[in-house]
Amino acid sequence: MGKREVRMIVVPKWATAVLLIFVSAAMIALILYLSGKAYTNGREPLRDLLLRLMQRGGEISRNAVLASVMPSIANMLFFVPWGFLMFLAVDMPSRGRGKSYLSTVIIGALYALAMEVWQSFLPTRVIGLPDTVANAFGALAGAMAGHLRKCVRVRFDD
Repeated sequence: MGKREVRMIVVPKWATAVLLIFVSAAMIALILYLSGKAYTNGREPLRDLLLRLMQRGGEISRNAVLASVMPSIANMLFFVPWGFLMFLAVDMPSRGRGKSYLSTVIIGALYALAMEVWQSFLPTRVIGLPDTVANAFGALAGAMAGHLRKCVRVRFDD
């Protein structure tokens, strides 16, 4: 049995930029699609959870904790693919990795902030600064995945 060849597919920067634009448009379309379907009771679950913690004898169920942190987790996960593609688009050998991370997070936070402002004009959308912060952390997680993709090569044996 002979050695198998390892083939590498190089994706040009322009293709990464096109994918980034596509993902950005898909995010906007999803938000627009969900805008009329969301509902709110005017409560902030994370704030309510913290108030219960500060009260004496306030018991907190696992479901309450999950309901409180799930919107932030969803906002983070929403921006991971975007952060991954943005990191690949801005990362260059001539630029330090720290600058690529910083650029990705700053541009991600600005994009998230622009979407938050836009969402404020949509019906039944509940927005806030914690959403933007969670989106920025999602962009950072995506950037870390993009960096990891450049550093690690995984090969599966047959």
